[in-house]
Amino acid sequence: MHLLINSGMEAVFLFLLIFKHAIVDVGLQRHLGVQKKHQWLSPKAQIHYLSHGAGTFIVLVTLDPALALIAGLCDWIAHWHIDFTKTNINNKYELNNADYAYWWLLTIDQLLHYTTYFLIIYFIFLNL
Repeated sequence: MHLLINSGMEAVFLFLLIFKHAIVDVGLQRHLGVQKKHQWLSPKAQIHYLSHGAGTFIVLVTLDPALALIAGLCDWIAHWHIDFTKTNINNKYELNNADYAYWWLLTIDQLLHYTTYFLIIYFIFLNL
């Protein structure tokens, strides 16, 4: 059984997902205003999460549209739960950017997002 097909292509698509993440998480998110991510079904937060899923689909659609759709759905759900959990921990402990714990929680949040992209690429290329 092969683990990955073409390490060059995996690296390119992983880079594209991280690039997409920076655009959606940093560049576009501020335009949504207050998102109320602590609420399970906040409409503005869902727009943010769905933007991640749509971006993942766009990045991967040329590989396999069905797998890209599954990956986009997985990214939407993962991003939703990662951000929801991070926000509720921040709120529970009243963390802000002056606290070391705030920055460690943000670091864990970002590592979980990058791990999501790694797993998406791993499973996509395993199934091509």
